[in-house]
Amino acid sequence: MVNASSQLLKAACSTADSPHLWSSPPLYNSLFSFPSIWTLQRSNMASLFPHLSATGAPPTSREVMNAYHSAFSARVADGSLRPLVIPYHLYGYLLLIIYLCIPHWRRPWVYAARWPVLGIIGWWQWKTLWEATSMSMATGFAAGLTAVWGIVWAVTWLVLNDPQNEAKRVQGRWVKAENVGLGGDDSESTNGHAKEDTSGRTSSATITSDGTIERKRQTQNGGTSGTREANGHAVGNGKAHGKMQEKYNKEGIVAEYYWQAYPEKLSQRISWVLDLIANFRGPGWNWAIPPLPSPPPSIMGQLSHGHVDASSKSGRSSIGLQRYDTRSALIRRRVPQFIIGYFLLDILKVLMMHDPYYIFGPTTYRLPSYLQGLSPLSLRFIRQTISSFAIMISLEMVFLLAPIIFSLLLGPKVLGVWGEPWMYPTTWGSWSKVMNKGLNGLWGSWWHQTFRFAFSAPSNFLIEKGYINPKSAAARVAAMVFAFGISGIIHTGGSISQFPKTYPWHAPIFFMLQAVGILVQTVASSALHPLIKQMPRSVRQGGNFLFVFGWMFWTGWWLTDDFARGGIWLYEPIPISPLRGLGFGEKDAGWGCWEHLGVGWFKGKHWWESGIAI
Repeated sequence: MVNASSQLLKAACSTADSPHLWSSPPLYNSLFSFPSIWTLQRSNMASLFPHLSATGAPPTSREVMNAYHSAFSARVADGSLRPLVIPYHLYGYLLLIIYLCIPHWRRPWVYAARWPVLGIIGWWQWKTLWEATSMSMATGFAAGLTAVWGIVWAVTWLVLNDPQNEAKRVQGRWVKAENVGLGGDDSESTNGHAKEDTSGRTSSATITSDGTIERKRQTQNGGTSGTREANGHAVGNGKAHGKMQEKYNKEGIVAEYYWQAYPEKLSQRISWVLDLIANFRGPGWNWAIPPLPSPPPSIMGQLSHGHVDASSKSGRSSIGLQRYDTRSALIRRRVPQFIIGYFLLDILKVLMMHDPYYIFGPTTYRLPSYLQGLSPLSLRFIRQTISSFAIMISLEMVFLLAPIIFSLLLGPKVLGVWGEPWMYPTTWGSWSKVMNKGLNGLWGSWWHQTFRFAFSAPSNFLIEKGYINPKSAAARVAAMVFAFGISGIIHTGGSISQFPKTYPWHAPIFFMLQAVGILVQTVASSALHPLIKQMPRSVRQGGNFLFVFGWMFWTGWWLTDDFARGGIWLYEPIPISPLRGLGFGEKDAGWGCWEHLGVGWFKGKHWWESGIAI
């Protein structure tokens, strides 16, 4: 086996040194050569492992990663490929942040500049898509996905929305108890005008000699009332502040929550814009996606002048997302989920190690004994089931990092409102939505809604501009086409940036087939409605489940095969594997799993190209 590994490494190096691979100019010298170089780079990966013709025992994951790592390193050294470099490959996002930090109120030329800014961002993200990857397989996929997402997110905020005039986020401050609710919206907006709240009062603010902010309210009858902010400090959950909160309570000062529009001070604008760009689902923003539960009643009442909706009272949204109001509740629920998820990932990774499909995708290598003799349909069912669980658990583990790090480890004392537990509701909706709504319920309610705001932005823009009727069939079709189309394009980016050879067009085919499936089920349900409505609820739910199961089974391979083909399941989700340490993995596996992370310093041709390579 040592000899076999040596031969694989030699093959990798010889492939990387083949003259015909480098006949095109380096990636950073020619924008238009990206696709051809990408094809050349990956067309010879199959020569390392004849996985579509060999019938013997497959190489182990470690042997494959060693060969990939050697070829990857040679190509980085040659200059034809870059690892994902931080901050170099994030310059597109940095430009978006810088532009949004520049007020465009009363500056039409600044607002008009969004078009060339968008063009530069698009060019940079396109460049990143074709040149950046990683030896860490999950990072390699994320490189392309985030490159395309940068374009989508820039279009969302520069073209389809006007955040400087429309977006507001929840902030907190210390005020006297008798003045809670008088603060309303933050008056330090970019236009400098007093804001109007629902009670008809306007607000203005001045900074007093002691550094506090005196906020005056002009009531409808001409009277004024004043409040003083404790230096405008942001606050979090009162329970999290311990002795400090007790002191404030004794002095009659409590936490007040308000809507903060685009700030006037640069230091506040930077924080505001960073929050806007990093916040995909929008918790704590007035543009939060509808599936999110509302803030707790104590906060919602202040934000909406006493109006508290059902979602705020129950802590649960219409699709079943759960809000946690205290850190202790967050700990009891989310920490056990993270621990369980860790061990589930270990189990799934060990299962995948024994099937060469999860190393190469569709392959002719010999299968493990327990899979031999199965029909192609049975084999597909097993592989799609394992792939689906691996996708969901991997995503959930990533989503759990935010509440654990930002709320439990750092908390409100460090991050203010960002550290409060209610900002981190659960990710997955109720399974009952799938049973009741079928495929539409799967994607529109149960599946994670991380990118929903951007996916729905184009159709919402067309509705707001009056191009389509919000209640028409055209609006529903447009919403589906945009949502699944953008999702397909984003996942195509991930396929492109994976190091092994992939079929990037498979991802958009899969996602557009989901739109087709929803239309098929909707039309069929409407046509058969007189018959369906007479059936018991359990029968209707069973029919929805069978349709979802069948449709996902017959279309899922478009996505799962390409994930496996690109080597995404070669990634190591956990640093230490108890099962592999106990001998349940491959023969050359051990306790440690992160030897191929490849984090280091990349030195570019120019100083601005250098950075941390991941």
